Amino acid sequence: MTDSSPQTSQPLLQEFLNLLREKKYSENSLQSHRLDLQKYLDWLGDGGEVRLEQLQVLKPADIQDYVEYLYQDYKPSTIARHLSSLKLFLNDLELSGKIRTNPVHRVRYPEVIADAPQTLSADEVIKLLETPDPAHYLGLRDRAILELLYSSGLKVKELLNMNVEDLFLNMSFLKVRGKRERMVPMTDKAVEALEEYLQSAREQRLLNKSDPCLFPGRNGTRMSRMGFWVMIRKHAKKAGIENPINGRILRHSFAAHLLENGMDLPDIQDLFGYVSLDSTLQYAHINRPDYFEVFQRCHPMGKDYPFNEEKEATEDHDLEEQEVSSGLKSED
Repeated sequence: MTDSSPQTSQPLLQEFLNLLREKKYSENSLQSHRLDLQKYLDWLGDGGEVRLEQLQVLKPADIQDYVEYLYQDYKPSTIARHLSSLKLFLNDLELSGKIRTNPVHRVRYPEVIADAPQTLSADEVIKLLETPDPAHYLGLRDRAILELLYSSGLKVKELLNMNVEDLFLNMSFLKVRGKRERMVPMTDKAVEALEEYLQSAREQRLLNKSDPCLFPGRNGTRMSRMGFWVMIRKHAKKAGIENPINGRILRHSFAAHLLENGMDLPDIQDLFGYVSLDSTLQYAHINRPDYFEVFQRCHPMGKDYPFNEEKEATEDHDLEEQEVSSGLKSED
């Protein structure tokens, strides 16, 4: 089996990458840090091997020279990422006593003006959620995936890593595992879609019936990112959504719609896992008396969302009129 781990001709960098791997950094992160740092070390050493002595005499002005060099080809956000990789690398050398101080601490980062995240309108999301065909087991799976993503604001990686045991459907909550382990609420529509999928479709897709993965792909094992990418674009096309779409855009839409409907930012931070909680407090927000009610009221698919209440009231009124006109309404 071929080792796909990032490799470099710079011994100091390779040692640093090995340390990050021990700390369970993802392969994508390792690759990103390797490319950023390899570029810096190539610049510093004119393409040759960089020795520790060269790093020990670095000053903030030297780092600033590199920043000016990067400005020839890169935008501020990319330069900021390069500086972050370099800072992490030199921090490790400083903590291990190999250099006296990290000069990046005294370098001003480029000003980065964040672009507004792309989102879908609530109507576009509804059209997307309605495209999977419930008459087919793949349609049941895809509907459960899309409902769950929009219901709970999960990252694609978090979604694909989920196991059946992470669902607490009777509580309308799910457990998200990983660095930001947390309990997240679900809408009734997501719970309904998951129950139907688990009952009628999941087992048909599994290659190994004992596999705990929640969403198997076409090969019967855990769905891949590529499989997810193909799936969401297929349904976006059916829904008539012309702008680019991916899991992140659906996640941004989830947050934007909750904010628009009055949910507080700290509550959304809890949902996204952006707030660090120790192991005894990570589920504390579930016990807030109004937490689940606020979620259901602010989420466009929540049962207490005003639009849905108005829709239900209209449907009830229409039903009453039909009963009266057909003589089916019971006498007082």
